[in-house]
Amino acid sequence: VGTYFLPKDFFSYLEKVPSSHYSLEEALSLYAKEKDVKAAIIKEETFSLKFPWDLFKYTKYLLDKYLENKIEDTADISDRAIIKGKVYIGNNVKIYENAVIKGPCYIGDNCIIGNNTLIRDYSILEKDVLTGANAEVTRSIFSENTHTHSGFFGDSIFAPGCCLGAGAVTANKRLDKESIKVKVKDKEVDSKLDSFGAILGENVNVGVHTSLMPGALVKSNSRIFPCSLIKGNIK
Repeated sequence: VGTYFLPKDFFSYLEKVPSSHYSLEEALSLYAKEKDVKAAIIKEETFSLKFPWDLFKYTKYLLDKYLENKIEDTADISDRAIIKGKVYIGNNVKIYENAVIKGPCYIGDNCIIGNNTLIRDYSILEKDVLTGANAEVTRSIFSENTHTHSGFFGDSIFAPGCCLGAGAVTANKRLDKESIKVKVKDKEVDSKLDSFGAILGENVNVGVHTSLMPGALVKSNSRIFPCSLIKGNIK
């Protein structure tokens, strides 16, 4: 990740190179041949945001640094629910009996967490998310208005409006424990993650007892029949 501080006369160099995907780099090379250029190298890790699974790194960073340990007054939490660690619970959240939340986690406004459900380890539930009874969510991002029933959802991202039927599962590890490869624009990309479930676009409906294999990508507005096995990309 690079940040450039450029003087106004740099634009005259940019005008000298043909317009292309690498115009900036070519103009920088031309500028460096004639001007003094200095670099400052930082020691801290920087995150790129090129692929959707890069959001997992940002989630961990943001929750570690900025998460507020707070339960809003309007939240309705059963006396038999368990909340451990650093957790934010928003307004009008309902958490039913025997649910367990192990932080760091963020639970947005108007969420409903059903009986015996486990939410843990850097999970984010945006507003209006519903997780039914007997679900497990770990290291996942549930965008607003996503609804799930029972099932396991690990290291996955769900865009707004997704609905997953009872018994749906995201497999998040390969049997050989190797890093998970993802098909992007007909090319195989190594995610460099050994735990990675699925990524679903907006308004995807998933039927009951569906299994989504590691690295599966599902396009927005898709409909998946019950008892399906999803591997690779669903266009």
